[in-house]
Amino acid sequence: MPVEIKTRYNLHLRGYNFWEIYRSADRRNIRDPNFKFKKRILSQIFGEMACIGLHYGILSNYTDTYFLMRQEADPNTLYVSRVFRPGDTNPTLRECVYYISQLAINDVIGLRLGCVLQDNDSSNNDDSDDSSHDDPDDPNDSNYSESSNDDSNDDDGANYSRKRKRKQSSVGRRASSSKIIAIISEYIGGGSFGQVFSGFYDNQAVAWKTCDTYKRQEEMKTLKHEAHIYSVLKECQGRVIPRLFYKGYIYDRCLFALALQLIEDSHYIDPTILTKEEKELIVNQLKSIHNFGVLHNDISNNNILYEPKSHQFFFIDFCLSEIVDNESPKLRKEEKRLKKLLQL
Repeated sequence: MPVEIKTRYNLHLRGYNFWEIYRSADRRNIRDPNFKFKKRILSQIFGEMACIGLHYGILSNYTDTYFLMRQEADPNTLYVSRVFRPGDTNPTLRECVYYISQLAINDVIGLRLGCVLQDNDSSNNDDSDDSSHDDPDDPNDSNYSESSNDDSNDDDGANYSRKRKRKQSSVGRRASSSKIIAIISEYIGGGSFGQVFSGFYDNQAVAWKTCDTYKRQEEMKTLKHEAHIYSVLKECQGRVIPRLFYKGYIYDRCLFALALQLIEDSHYIDPTILTKEEKELIVNQLKSIHNFGVLHNDISNNNILYEPKSHQFFFIDFCLSEIVDNESPKLRKEEKRLKKLLQL
């Protein structure tokens, strides 16, 4: 069960109910300077529930606590309780936490929601600047209302205007794009970068590499770096490395994700059972990567997969990769390291 704890600088409704103030039109007349609310807070916890297939959650700012429910029969709707505080009785806050915890313990993971993506957010378009994390509470959101009551971590007005214009042009491009359905399914594994799930992208079986955009800023930068490496190695995709189908935000920007080609029934290489021809093939594949000035930087058995169906080997996990000069001695050292690993 996801439990989100926020400070009162980001969540302080001052007696208002969520359902009264969620839509921007209902916030225009709120003049209380201590009122604080960001829509992305609900989007974040709902995205987490929808992605994992959970039905219950808790949101609190230490003083005000809300209990959340997402029904299996109506998975696109998030139900939010009234506010509960430590001094409440009949029921007490502790009784409420115990009750929803029991519901969560006995809960059965349900359907994970598919999300709609735009086809122009593909891996082949690497022109966008992903170096900073944009706030989804922006003026182009259909539910956004420009108001002094919203939290503001923006820079000066000139920077804000530039950001606003840039987003408007982006939205304009997306308006004419076709939509693609993305579905996250079973958990595969994880690491320092985040979590990996099987799933689908435009009816194509993929591995979703994901991280929380709000809590895992460094991991998100790592995934963006890996996406950039994949774009540099575009000509290697599908034969030396997995194909990258999508990079970007999903579940209302709750997660940043890469949709990578799912290597079916794959397993890590075992040098003791590889033939000399297979070992030489793997070395030549690494040379193909090096030809683009990419240093993998993490050569190991676990980062080379074999797919029995296609009889192909794939290098994976480019989170630590570097772009170097084609004549860099680092490339030759890495090739020697691979040959030693392969006992070649």
